[in-house]
Amino acid sequence: MGLYQYLVKKHKKRIRKFSRKPRNSLKILYTTPIKYRPKEINERLEFGHWESDSIVSRKSRAALSVQEERLSRLVRITKIDDMSAEETEEAIKLQIEVLSPTYFKSITFDNGTEGAYHWKLRMEYNLDTYQCDRYCSWQKGGVENSNGLIRRYLPKGTDFSLITKRQIYDIREVLNNRPRKVLGYKTSSEVWKELTGRVVH
Repeated sequence: MGLYQYLVKKHKKRIRKFSRKPRNSLKILYTTPIKYRPKEINERLEFGHWESDSIVSRKSRAALSVQEERLSRLVRITKIDDMSAEETEEAIKLQIEVLSPTYFKSITFDNGTEGAYHWKLRMEYNLDTYQCDRYCSWQKGGVENSNGLIRRYLPKGTDFSLITKRQIYDIREVLNNRPRKVLGYKTSSEVWKELTGRVVH
């Protein structure tokens, strides 16, 4: 018997490249390729730069919209009714308004069509948006790692339509309040407070 069951994602085999089907035909317009993302973002030298991704459910249309700030590794999670661009835009706008637009300078997306309205966020909040290269989700590895951690609590087969706001809050608090080696064994919440002078809510 293999040891795959002890891995976070528990995959017996790697998913084949190009094996995922496009979600819909919505085009992503006005994109800025990640190769134009500046050094201060790539090397995590500046606060306020985010990555965004989604976690889907096989049991329902409901999904999770996940954002992570690159320097502090702070994670935000929002339950959305479906994987539409409208739902994702509203989820990100909610987090921007809760935390303050001051703390959002850029967001990096993959090529999923749920991020197709990135340009609306750019216009409304005067932030930069970047898109990863196709099939290169590792280019936003921070939020991908957080997705894997979230899956420990909400494994594949979970019906996200039944997940409560309290469950999402509890998962977020666990992730944001665990000491991390990459942060000098501080928590993301502690680093956020040092950078902003505010306790994250």
